[in-house]
Amino acid sequence: MIRKRTLALIVLTIMQIVIAVMITEWSAALFDALEQHSMVELFRQIEHLVMIFAGSMAVTAMHLKIKRDLQISWRSWLTAKVIAQWMNNGHHYQIAQILTSGHDNPDGRIAEDIRIATDEAVNLCYTLFYSMLLLISFSEILWTLSSVILLDIGGIVIPVYGHLVWIAILYAAAASVLGWWAGRPLTLTTNAMQTVEANFRFGLVKARENALAIARHHGEAKEKTRFLNLFHDITGIYDLQTHAWAHIILFSSGYAVLSMAFPILIAAPRYIVGSITLGALMQSVQAFQQMAAALSWPVNNMTLIAQWHASVDRVLSLVGALNDLDRDIVNSHRQ
Repeated sequence: MIRKRTLALIVLTIMQIVIAVMITEWSAALFDALEQHSMVELFRQIEHLVMIFAGSMAVTAMHLKIKRDLQISWRSWLTAKVIAQWMNNGHHYQIAQILTSGHDNPDGRIAEDIRIATDEAVNLCYTLFYSMLLLISFSEILWTLSSVILLDIGGIVIPVYGHLVWIAILYAAAASVLGWWAGRPLTLTTNAMQTVEANFRFGLVKARENALAIARHHGEAKEKTRFLNLFHDITGIYDLQTHAWAHIILFSSGYAVLSMAFPILIAAPRYIVGSITLGALMQSVQAFQQMAAALSWPVNNMTLIAQWHASVDRVLSLVGALNDLDRDIVNSHRQ
């Protein structure tokens, strides 16, 4: 079932790329019709838009359903596997007695970290595959729409083919480096935030499980102090994460504005001199934006990658601890 859903997701993703290409071609035809003041061509493009609109809605709805089905399938499999190992031969008790940074909060690791590890894995794989298809499709379109630029370097004339493609690559590479630099603190604080949140949640759960013992020994004051200390760790990391978010939002807002204007400024001179039509100009702009977005996948998904990586590490450390307990049992039986 998971293989069939994965194949269906791949097919639907390819269909999304086909629709994206159709939209850029439709946009070029529409602006050409406006430039020619043709009402007949305008109504024809409206008919095409209705078909694209219906196809896009159908593909998007099916894609969402298949993706969510795939996510819950992977989560169900991994949850059942870890729970079976956790609730075996008293492992749940042994893990609770040897709590370390690699074994703490097993309930949170099973309930929350497995969800993040599986859901975000599907999301990241999908967006990466989608970006690769975008890059292949729109780099070809942008290459076709580009002209040959002649560079005169010391009297040596060098022709540059597909100049818009190379500009898009350099633009996305510069943005990726700056985005990585701006987003690195957010990656570190996201990992730390997940840890302190899990510790706080586990402390509350542990107090509930030992409520009778706490009441008998009048340990409420001690528990309140422990809770406040755990929450103080959250507020400290929260402040650091806020500063990190500020840097990445500052970069993202500027990058979004520049991404709208930069491709138009690059392609506009060819339209002004009459080398291309208005439709070709708009298609060049859209292809440039799509290609730059595809190349910016690492920066755009930096936060999700950090969150996913932290959850995967937490799940693997729990599984590793359970595997160690299994090996200890096997070795004791042999002895």
